[in-house]
Formats: sequence, C-alpha cells, structure tokens
Amino acid sequence: MARQSYFLKVPGATSAAGLSVVSFEAVERLGEPYEAIVQLTHPLELDRADYLGKPATFLIDPGDESEPRTFAGCITRFSKTAQTPDFHAYEMVVEPLVARLWLTRSTRIYQHQTAPEIIEAILRRHELVGHQFSFRLRRQYPQHAFRFQYQMSDWETIRLLMEQEGLYSYFLPGKFGEMVVFGDDIDHYLYQPELRVPYRETAGLEAGIEAVFALRTIAKTVPASFLVADYNPDLAWEPLKGEANVARKDKTTYGQPYVFGTHHLDFEGAKWEAQLRHEAAVASQVVYEGESNVLELRPARILRMDLALADAPHGQVITEVIHTGARDAAYRNTFKSIPSDRRFRLPLDEANWPKIQGTLSARITSPSQYPYAYLTQQGYYTVRFDFDFEDWPGGGECVPLRLAKPFAGALQTGFHFPLIDGTEAAIAFRDGNPNKPYIAHVHHNSRQTDLITNQDRWLSRNVIRTQSDNKLEFEDWEGQEHIKLSTEHSGKSQLTLGHMVDGKWKRRGEGFELRTSGWGAIRGGKGLFITADDQPKATGQQLDMAPAQRLLEQALQQSQALAETAKTAQALAADCERQQALLNDSLKQLRAAGLLASAPAGIALVSGADLQTSAANHLIATAGGSADIGVMKRFTVAAGDAVLLFAQKLGMKLFAARGKVEIQAQGDELQLAALKDVTISSTDGKLVLTADKEVWIGAGGSYIRITGERIENVTLGDIYEKSAYWSTQERASMTVPLPQFPRTTCRSCLLDAMRRGTPGVILK
Repeated sequence: MARQSYFLKVPGATSAAGLSVVSFEAVERLGEPYEAIVQLTHPLELDRADYLGKPATFLIDPGDESEPRTFAGCITRFSKTAQTPDFHAYEMVVEPLVARLWLTRSTRIYQHQTAPEIIEAILRRHELVGHQFSFRLRRQYPQHAFRFQYQMSDWETIRLLMEQEGLYSYFLPGKFGEMVVFGDDIDHYLYQPELRVPYRETAGLEAGIEAVFALRTIAKTVPASFLVADYNPDLAWEPLKGEANVARKDKTTYGQPYVFGTHHLDFEGAKWEAQLRHEAAVASQVVYEGESNVLELRPARILRMDLALADAPHGQVITEVIHTGARDAAYRNTFKSIPSDRRFRLPLDEANWPKIQGTLSARITSPSQYPYAYLTQQGYYTVRFDFDFEDWPGGGECVPLRLAKPFAGALQTGFHFPLIDGTEAAIAFRDGNPNKPYIAHVHHNSRQTDLITNQDRWLSRNVIRTQSDNKLEFEDWEGQEHIKLSTEHSGKSQLTLGHMVDGKWKRRGEGFELRTSGWGAIRGGKGLFITADDQPKATGQQLDMAPAQRLLEQALQQSQALAETAKTAQALAADCERQQALLNDSLKQLRAAGLLASAPAGIALVSGADLQTSAANHLIATAGGSADIGVMKRFTVAAGDAVLLFAQKLGMKLFAARGKVEIQAQGDELQLAALKDVTISSTDGKLVLTADKEVWIGAGGSYIRITGERIENVTLGDIYEKSAYWSTQERASMTVPLPQFPRTTCRSCLLDAMRRGTPGVILK
C-alpha cells in the first residue's frame, strides 16, 4: 500500500481520522492569506457542522523525517462533490484565521493612529492575540489623523493599508498555529536557514533531491522616476511636490508618471509617496517564474540556486507559490520571485482604491451639547457620521472638518453661518478619497424642520434665521413685498422696508420702519440728509436736495428782505451772510458734516419732557408766514449783546393778563418814541413818573422841569390854571423808591462762560 503524504487534521471532529486526501492545491502570495484546497474521500457521510469553521491543519509530509509543511487555520469551505457505494467525496478549503476577515464588511473610522496600529486594532477586534501576529518594521510610520474604512471587509482594509504604506505580509508556523508577519524591507525576508538548491531541468524527483527544474525570466520597462503632488489646506502656500528615483543606474527605465492627490501632508510625505510608487514599479520590473519540488518554498523565503542570475546575484525572494500534489502525482510547485535586493511592494492599483462619489450624512457634535458653534481656530467642525456607533468623546468623533461655503476668499472674506450641535451635515470627499472628508452642506430633517414650508404661506418668503431668531427676510408675495432685518435684542430691533405686517400677518403700514426698544443712533460722518421729498423708483442722486435747497434759498431771500427793512428803520438787522454761508458751505450737497431735514408738508418736533435747540454759532429761524410760540409758564429770551424786535407793518403788542410788566434799561437809557401819540394810562391805579435827578416834560418849546431843588414852568405863551381851590403851604418833599439795578457783568466773561458752559462770571 502506498504511503500517505498528505493529511487534513480536524481536532474537533472525531470522524476526521477517516479522511483520505485525493489531491490538493495550496496557493500562497505575499500580502494575502493562503488557501489550501483539498480533495478528500471518507467512507461515511460527514456532517457540515463538524467541519465548517472548525480549526484544521493541512500537512505535507515528505516522509524523510524532515519537518512537515503545515497550513494551519480553519475550514472556510465545505463541499460534498460525489457519492458512491464505497465512499463520499469532499472538497474542503483551509485558510488562516485572518481569512475570516474577508467576511466582515464594515464602515469604521480610525483616528490618530499609524497604519500598523490600525492593522493591530483590526486583528485584536477579531480576538487575535500577540502570538498570532508580528510586526517587523524599519520605517517610522506617520500618525494619520483620520482613516476611513468605507464599505470594505476588514481584510480589504488591511490589504489597502499595506498597499498604501509599503507593507507586505506572510505566514509562519507557530507553536499555537500560523502567525501572520508584517514587514516593510528586505531585512524582513526569510534568510535562515539558508535555502540553496540546484537547478536541474530534467532531474528533480527522479534523482531523489529537491531542485528547481524550470525557470523563466520576465522583464519589462518601468518608469525611470515618479513625481507626486497634493494640496494641503493647512499648508496652503504651495502644492506639496516630491519625486523619487530608486534605480538611477538602471538605463532600461523610461519616463516619469505624475500622480496628483496622494494625500501627503508635507514635503517629506511627498518624497515617500513618490518613493513608494517607484519601489512598487521596480519590484515588478524583473519577475522569475519557476517550477520545483522544493517544499520549503514560501512567500518571503530567500532562494539561492547554482544558476547565476544577472539581476539576482544575492538570490531571489519568493512572492508566490502554488503547491500541488495527489495520490497519483508527486508533490511539485510553481513559484514567482523577484531579486532579493529589491524591496517588495504590493502593486499600487490606485484606480481601484475606494472612492466615495456622493455624500454621507453626519451630525455636528460638541462636548456636552455646547449651545454655540464648537469649532477650531481655523473654523473647522467635528461631526459624528450616522453610520458611526463607536464610543467617542463628545466633540471627538471625527477630526475637525472644513466647511464648504458659497463664498470664501482672501483677506478673510467669506460667508459663514456657524453650525451648532445636532445639525445634519452632508460630508463629501475631496478627489473622492475617503480620507479627505469635508462638510459639503447641511440639511433640515423631521427633527430640525425647514423654516420655509407650505404652511402659513411661507412659500413666498426667503429667510436667513439664526438660533437666536436674528432674521433677514425677503417677502415676494405680490403686493406685500418687503425686506426685514431684525433681532430679538432690545425689545425687537428691526428695519423693515416695504409692506409691514404684525406677527399675525395683519397689515400695519408700508414704506420703511427702523425701530428698537433700546437706544438708537443715526450717524453720518460726512453729513446727514433726511427728507420727505419723493424720489420715484430711486432714479435720482443720493443727495438730490433740490426741493430743500429751494426752500432754504427762499428763506434766505426773506431774511435778506427783512434785514434791509430793519436797516431802513435804523434797527439791528439779521446776519444774512452767516445764513448764506451755512447754505453754501455746509448744507448744499452736504459739503461739510451737516444735517439737513426737509419735508414739503411740514415738520413737527414733539417731546414729552424738554426740547432743546442749540447752536455753537448762529441760530437761524425763518418763516414765510407767521411764527407762533406758546408756552404755559415762562418765555425767556436772553442775548449776550442785544435783543431786536422789529415789525414792518402791523406794529407790536405786549400784553400781560396778570402780573407786572417791567421794562428796564439797567445799563443805559430807555427810549420810547412814536410817530404819533404816546398814551400811558392806568385803569385802576396811579401813574408815577420819577427820576433820581430830573423830570422834564415839554412840548412846542414849553416845558416843566422838576429837580430836587425846584420846579420850573417855562413857556413863551400863557399859563392857565383851572382849579376849584389853590393852596400854598409850607415846603415839603416826598420821594418814591427807585428800582435797584444789579451790577453789570463783564461781557467777554459772560461769552466765555456761555461757551464753556460754566455757571459763574466775574462782576464789574
């Protein structure tokens, strides 16, 4: 009976002892889990549950007391292929434990980890422990702020990381089963014990020795170098460009591919990305394909032969082995290899790297539901993707992301409405790269409803509203067009233009309204023009003040006419030059910082308390008709120089319904003159004319002169006395007290005090 050399051991299945291997094919490649497809027979019908998913080991025993070749793992496929009266035929597939990672398709975020750390996290999540994997690394791996596994199996994610980071993997037998090893340089190939075999094209098994009996060399032209570049918004001064050539002495290379968007963050990263791509190209430049019966061939193993190879003077590193054997066929394998002095890199199949063409939904996050925008110094936000159920700290669910805006520019120009916790965001990806997310836009939803709906006739409104109900509103409903800018602060401060409604949509006016319950200020540094003169369709100039200017010029003409009349009457005239200067130098087109208010149908100023009108220089008031001033208590007019009252036509009247009327010239004469009669009368009292020195009454040359010493009656004509009784008595006198005038003030001191606003002056 022929000796059995191939075995499948399934420790958990008691029926496994009856398994007989018919044939097998075991495939091993760098960077992939191996797969041993075994054809078997068994006298009994086997239960799938006893085998599928169970730990198993496939062995190739050469029978020469050397160490068997093992493929330990678990059974991932169990198939019954035939049945006869004598046996049942099966096909079982043995793969390492990590092959099960093909089954776990997931979407997951990794933050602030290196590629080896991410790989280890995935393995440990599948309950692999330290003796089941090993990292043998030379390169210092950068920490990635964000890496995104999107709709990929866990092994696809590991495979992608190896491809992007220059890693490879292979399997070694361990004390407790297979161990997956991750390496990144030629140091991590399997050199010991040395594997040196002869090259014999026709010998091999017939001679009873292990040998390579076929070898092909396949060489191709690869790029001479690589150029890469990318843009990093956090280092936005210039694109980050780098190039690499790892085979400068090789004259068979050609060209320089340019790859943009390699997601490096600095110039050092750019150089590495270029180097990785060129190393991957050079690794595939020279490939050997061979056939042998060397059982020890495995990925990463260094193979040396007695055949000189120009491109592999130090041997070959195995990249792929396909083992085969059967009951009726001796063991043999086919293999692929590359020169061992070249770093093996997995082919970079960038065209098939994951892409996200649309957007993914997420929520803006913050610590403890922060009430305002929680963002970084750069204006970035953190989000929690809706697919993410990991236990992240609040505000740490994702690296801060940029917010796309309808406008952004230099000099800190832009358009930014802060996003608050819970806002639904749509996350897009620059270049489609899952590792380059940004906030594309935001959405309303059933919880955070849209502010414009078909309810309450909001369909005609265009609104910007913030969380504190600050609003900018544009109404397009025909006949009710308006714009409103409002805030709830200061008792609803708002500016409304056009049609005005209240909170219940009832009309309350039209035009414009600027209101607040707080303080209000209108300020124009170059001048202010307030007018009720219409300017239809806003077709005129901003400072079109022709109607107001006509009224001012008319007032100036009236003042000039009255001033001329006053001069004719030898009265003090108004200073019309100052009025002319005010009109021409300040108010006309607001040449100086003046204020002009104009209304064709009247202006009223009303105060519930006091109303003050003040001018540092001249106070000018002109009316084409009458000027009526009515006060319920006192009316006071004070002038530092003089007070002039002049009436051109109808005279003056000074009435006091009650109280005295006092007229004093405290520092000089008092003159009363009339073209015709002067009447002084007392209807219920006496008339007292008194003077400190002399009283003189005269007419036509005759007079009566009264002094303290005598009374003179002087006339050129007759003196008539009519009396019922005339009496001459002893001399006597009586004096009437004269008014005591206050001491006068220093005029210049008074003016200075008025300018300074101080209450006191110097008396002289």
